[in-house]
Amino acid sequence: MTRVLVLVGLVVVAIVAIVTVREVGVGRAEVSLCDAAVQKSDWPEAIGHARAAAEALVPGSPWPEQGWMRLEAIGHDAEARGDDETALLAYGAMRAAAMATRAPGSGWARRRAQSEEALARVAAGSRDPTGPHVTSDSMLEALRDQAPPAPWLLLALAASAITALVALGRLAWLGDAAAKARVTQGVAALGFIAYALVALTT
Repeated sequence: MTRVLVLVGLVVVAIVAIVTVREVGVGRAEVSLCDAAVQKSDWPEAIGHARAAAEALVPGSPWPEQGWMRLEAIGHDAEARGDDETALLAYGAMRAAAMATRAPGSGWARRRAQSEEALARVAAGSRDPTGPHVTSDSMLEALRDQAPPAPWLLLALAASAITALVALGRLAWLGDAAAKARVTQGVAALGFIAYALVALTT
């Protein structure tokens, strides 16, 4: 059993290290591409790269925050010059990035609220006479009705999947003795059942 736990631990550490290095590299590259697009006033491209940087979230990386700052700056500048389309695109990207980085301690809820308030402000003050008239409150209500799954549900989903995988790994390790490993089989089954139940509630 100890050997299995050590092996699982090494695999987890290796995966975390690879993902961290990759996401830091992605964030750095996307911020650079965003700055280059800003220099050309190519706002859709700049927003796309800034959003990608904001979503490259790993502990200790400065690039997601840089992506957020660029999205906010693009949105504010667009509002100031009356470019509602670009402002909505930037604030929409902020909201999408917040929803994509839902995790405890990530600050996603605060950023979601910030982006939704900005979207409502721009939509309510739209200068387009042909578009529908919306109020800031109605826009906020519509946005907040799209509630994402709670973080604890996402954690439960991940925990149940990991439990099932570890138990299956244990069964594979036991080989011929797996038929006698009733406890491990039970853990694997419970992991799958828990995963299915949580998935159905999200």
